Amino acid sequence: MKINEQDKQLTKVRILAAAVDVITIRGFKNATMREIAKEAKVGDATIYNYFPTKEKVLYGYCEYVQQQVMLELKEISNFHEYSLQEQLQQLVETNLRLWLPAREFLQQVFELSFGAPVVGFTHIEETKRLFTTMVVDMLDAALEAGEIPEQPYRELLPRLFWDYMTGILAYWLKDTSEGFANTTQVIDRSMEIIANILQSGMVGKLLDLVSFLFRTHIMTHADLLKNMTQTPELVTAKRRFMEGK
Repeated sequence: MKINEQDKQLTKVRILAAAVDVITIRGFKNATMREIAKEAKVGDATIYNYFPTKEKVLYGYCEYVQQQVMLELKEISNFHEYSLQEQLQQLVETNLRLWLPAREFLQQVFELSFGAPVVGFTHIEETKRLFTTMVVDMLDAALEAGEIPEQPYRELLPRLFWDYMTGILAYWLKDTSEGFANTTQVIDRSMEIIANILQSGMVGKLLDLVSFLFRTHIMTHADLLKNMTQTPELVTAKRRFMEGK
């Protein structure tokens, strides 16, 4: 019997959800494709039709999270009316919220990615592409509307924000404060800096911020961020999110 695309997608999501459960409990190295297939209630051979390797399952869930982030942002009817700072912050916070049920699984992703960076970064390319596509759309809309000036090294900005997002996730995984209050504080304060950098077109300072995030785990110098706040004003209405020019 031929399986339609909707059923295929449901099976794929079921496999990904099963992978989160199995890998969280067993660890990536100990988990097997057979265990994941059993948890997903699919045949041992069927799972390989969707994901040929265990690495593909692991990073497939990362792609799935970004797809869900994009869908959620698109469902916010007035998202195009948000300032660029608000849009970027919503992007970060939505990522954290959707990763929360799979936080321990994400730790496995980080360990594999940074333990074997050549392999890990190759597998995560599609996740990065989905994330940076959203950032590009937000930046383009802000530029078109005159909210921010033309940016030097504009092509670097989406990749820099990907590095920033990676740094935030790494910090969040180590955050033991109640309700991840420290992570929330970091995001709020760093977003104010990013908004100022984009408003002034000073990409060099953004590069310094990314370096700062990775070198110091952010919070060591959190007090230095307090006075660097300025909210840019929206000049004209922006187009809707992910609907092109």
